[in-house]
Amino acid sequence: MRTAELIGTGLFAALLAVPAAWKPANTGQLHRDESTKRPHVARDLGEINRDTLRVLVIRDPLTWEVRTGAMTGLEWELLVRFAKRRHVPIKAVPVASRDSMLLMLQNGQGDVIAAQLSANGWASPNCHTTQPYRRVAHAYARPRPDAKQEGRSAGVDTITVSAWSSFLDSAGRLAFGEGKVPYRIVDRLPAELLIATALGGHGPLLVSDATAAMEAKRLPLVQFGPREGRSTALVFAVRTNAPHLQHALDTWLASGKEKAARDALIAAYDNGLDTRGPQRSFRAFTMGTDTISPYDSLFQVHADSLAWDWKLLAAVAYKESRFDTAAVSKAGAGGLMQMMPTTAALMGVASSGGVDAHIQGASRYLARLDRIWQADIPSSSQRLKFVLAAYNAGPGHVKDAQRLAKELGLNPLRWDDNVERAMVLLNRPAYFNQPGARSGYCRGQDTYWYVRDVLNLFAWLRGKQPS
Repeated sequence: MRTAELIGTGLFAALLAVPAAWKPANTGQLHRDESTKRPHVARDLGEINRDTLRVLVIRDPLTWEVRTGAMTGLEWELLVRFAKRRHVPIKAVPVASRDSMLLMLQNGQGDVIAAQLSANGWASPNCHTTQPYRRVAHAYARPRPDAKQEGRSAGVDTITVSAWSSFLDSAGRLAFGEGKVPYRIVDRLPAELLIATALGGHGPLLVSDATAAMEAKRLPLVQFGPREGRSTALVFAVRTNAPHLQHALDTWLASGKEKAARDALIAAYDNGLDTRGPQRSFRAFTMGTDTISPYDSLFQVHADSLAWDWKLLAAVAYKESRFDTAAVSKAGAGGLMQMMPTTAALMGVASSGGVDAHIQGASRYLARLDRIWQADIPSSSQRLKFVLAAYNAGPGHVKDAQRLAKELGLNPLRWDDNVERAMVLLNRPAYFNQPGARSGYCRGQDTYWYVRDVLNLFAWLRGKQPS
């Protein structure tokens, strides 16, 4: 069985719409014509050295992304190193269509294709490819079991494959399991399909193990499987009449010094660029039979002003500082409750304030955050999740997540499985660069886990099993 589908054009329609039936098609096959088959310019390394190295890229964290004040992406960062070595300016040219990418290469609008290409993949018949810069194996991504399932396509065993996939050959066929694995090819960028998976839009998505490693911490809405099968080499592509550029790239890739730097950069991306995951265990929590911390009496006094269980304050303090009154975060938050200096001052906590003042200030801040959502979210248990998210990320980012949730067709007044999803997406340029994201980039995955960790610890402190 083999099926394919071209999803709708609008961003959110593309991510959320699920067709009634999948029609056989071949979206893995390019519509090649004479304009894409051969070069139309004579532009090799000499011309590039006198001008600019133009890199045709896709928007993907492993290729190229625009972040606040910086361009990132593994392939982009590698080619920036190449350009610096050649002392030539470099420019990224984002492209969303494979046909357009090939045509722009042949017309000289780009000199190198960076799109996580395989040596025998979709671009190979009309380009020359470099030596490999890394190898990847395939893995699968699925919505987490607790993610929303409405609108999933029928047949959970049918694998979704991006037409840009490194695992498709030049004829648009899956390079492994042909005739054994039912799959459909979708003419959308891999990063877009991954978001669709996070939102529960379809079943298994074929990804590389590099994507799985990169996104496992950044995208907790998705469950990634282990790497499988033989690995595939990833390469860059150049025009067939640019042998000097190809040779320069190959020589650079073969350099031992460059290989060491490349391996270090790959390792950083494979680690999710140093993102944090959930706190899996609270067993290191030291307590006696009746004591949680040395500050229990202060938590009890100041929790009265919130009409909340004092163990909630204890849970926040433990998550924030492990009860270390001298703790200081990289962002500058300090003390037992890890408040930012501006927030602490706003809550009346002097820089010389002791533990009592810090707990009192945190209590006042939590109460203020609670009032922000009190009118719209009457359920105290549901509202608490917004409050904790705001304590971690700031109320502006939580408001951004609510606006994004509404735009995605989710419930902006419910945290579980709704706003928490939108919160996670605020770590991605496609979302934090939108006008509605007034507070910009947010490490939403940290907030996702923060809310769960605090509430799990709170439940554990009250003698309940954490979820």
